[in-house]
Amino acid sequence: MAPASAAPADAPERTRGAIAIDAVALTSTVGTPSGQPTLVPTTGLKAPVTEGSAFSFSSTACSNTSARFNQVGLQFTPDFPGLTDPAPIRSVVAGTVTKVNPSGRGSVEGTITTFLCEAGKETDQIVSSFTARFRPTSDDQVVLMGGPLVTTGGLGLKGRFTITEATGRFEGLTGKGRLRGQFTCLPGTLMRNSASDCEDLGLFSEALLDLDGRFETTQA
Repeated sequence: MAPASAAPADAPERTRGAIAIDAVALTSTVGTPSGQPTLVPTTGLKAPVTEGSAFSFSSTACSNTSARFNQVGLQFTPDFPGLTDPAPIRSVVAGTVTKVNPSGRGSVEGTITTFLCEAGKETDQIVSSFTARFRPTSDDQVVLMGGPLVTTGGLGLKGRFTITEATGRFEGLTGKGRLRGQFTCLPGTLMRNSASDCEDLGLFSEALLDLDGRFETTQA
């Protein structure tokens, strides 16, 4: 029997593991906790929710290092070469409400664009598509890698995500997994805008999304 041939010495190395992404994204029209602008203009999600409504949320820029939860928003296990673990990121979340029923439950679909922060600048990207179901919730916190974040309830989300594109050092990255989180209004947002709840504000002003899944990548 002939011996098995060895892989070429310069064959790309395949790495598999776990990936976690926490997206904390805001609405520019109602202000941000730091007072800093969002990466792109955003509208939140109109309340009450209607089928076909578009939504958009964005983090502030990487130059705003006071964004506690976004500063520890990306983690790979095993560690990704050359990357702080967990790494600082910023996120843009956009999508559409695809279904709403009379009980206030429904579904959404959209994309999450994750920007790696390096030296206060947005650099390499991971783009994920997602689908999720939502329901009204009174849960008043979301637990992220940066710790628990107090909310005022809103819409609880459960769904799935798939990495569809990656650039720079992440080129070739694929992955998928589960998505959990809320469309909500942070207490500070309601206070700044003299609103009692999201309906009084007229929109859900924050998207807090926790993505956990598996990744695969090849590196030469």
